[in-house]
Amino acid sequence: MLKIAIPKKGRLSNPCLDILKKSGYEFEDSGRKLFSQIKEKNIEAVFVRTQDMPEYVQDEVVDIGITGLDIIMERDADVEILQKMGFGKCTLTIAAPKSSPIKSFQDIKNGMKIVTEFPNITDKYFKDKGINLKVIEVSGSTEIAPYLRVSDLISDIVSTGTTLVVNNLKSISTIVDSEAVLISNKNSIKNKKNEIELLSSSIKSVLDAQGKKYIMVNLPTKSLGEFEKEFRGLGGPTVMHVISKESLVAAHFVVDESDVSETIQKLKRIGGTGILIIPIERLVD
Repeated sequence: MLKIAIPKKGRLSNPCLDILKKSGYEFEDSGRKLFSQIKEKNIEAVFVRTQDMPEYVQDEVVDIGITGLDIIMERDADVEILQKMGFGKCTLTIAAPKSSPIKSFQDIKNGMKIVTEFPNITDKYFKDKGINLKVIEVSGSTEIAPYLRVSDLISDIVSTGTTLVVNNLKSISTIVDSEAVLISNKNSIKNKKNEIELLSSSIKSVLDAQGKKYIMVNLPTKSLGEFEKEFRGLGGPTVMHVISKESLVAAHFVVDESDVSETIQKLKRIGGTGILIIPIERLVD
């Protein structure tokens, strides 16, 4: 049986369950359950803390898991990254109070103090740049540290930047960009290759379909040349003859969701009618 670790709580939990559901793996999540099975797919989910995920995968307690790249780097876990998940995007950011004399990275000097939940990444980042700081590890509320005179700087996860603004902090530099990733270990990849590839490819097909729309339109045959110049789709549009009293072709193609309105107007200008915009659940290369 394939075992997958899923974040029990936090910002990665719901997006993770949603992507898995769309990929054909719907796990029951009551908020208190630690395990959930899909017997017909021979897979079991284990709900764990995001911070513990790298060790569970590394030590082969589970075969695969979904967690943040920042956490993997902090734990220095020996895992294989199968693919990026497209959600949970954030940065590990160095910040200082707006009133601080530290205006840029160049103002950071040896001996300064920095508070963080990511001491290993933070310490390595500065040492690689030849700067020795006193790194103080905390388990939360890093933003308050400079105002309590505990530190000169903080290193914290930033998603939108709102928390920095609310707490009168300014961004100085970015240590690393992070997002949710699907991970496994070498033995599981070897011993359960088919099961892992099936799940991974299913997830990829859902992720690739996000932000895309499938468009169907009838066009006058005389407009086909102009249409082919304008719309390329994924490798080129599909064009078929329409049984009609008029000389028509039916064209099918994929566009980015953000381009739909502009695309409709272009199609109308070249005589397009019967335009259908269809959601795409999965996109397989």
